[in-house]
Amino acid sequence: PSEHYGEEVAVFIELHDGENMTVDEVKDFCTNKISRFKIPKHIFFVDEYPLTASGKIQKFVLRDMAKIQLQKESICS
Repeated sequence: PSEHYGEEVAVFIELHDGENMTVDEVKDFCTNKISRFKIPKHIFFVDEYPLTASGKIQKFVLRDMAKIQLQKESICS
């Protein structure tokens, strides 16, 4: 959530087995490929996406996961 924009751009990435990627690598990849305002402010790596019975990603669950993670980060900061 964002007080100014309603929501901020976030990305959830599920890596293939044996693959590694950092937050900086994601931001560097996006730079000069998409508009600046579309570059994700928050980058999360997940082991697997929460899916419905029909195999669709449950975006509301991802949104809740992001809220929890951001609250943990603000408490630790």
